[in-house]
Amino acid sequence: MENSDDLALETLLAIRSEIAPDLDEDLLRRCYEIQKKHQFARERSHSAQAMDRLIEERVNSLVATSGEGGAS
Repeated sequence: MENSDDLALETLLAIRSEIAPDLDEDLLRRCYEIQKKHQFARERSHSAQAMDRLIEERVNSLVATSGEGGAS
């Protein structure tokens, strides 16, 4: 099963490079891992909560980074 999981991730990464090359690869990998971890969970909210945390973390990081350089 691990090979098919790797194939799924590799496919996402390949499509990303064609369609959205500016999309952060680390973010895509982390989203994939969250979905993979929770794919068979009965409670769908676990996946949604993990994705919400990831997105909030990323937004906070971007805001902090853009604030460090001052006005651009």
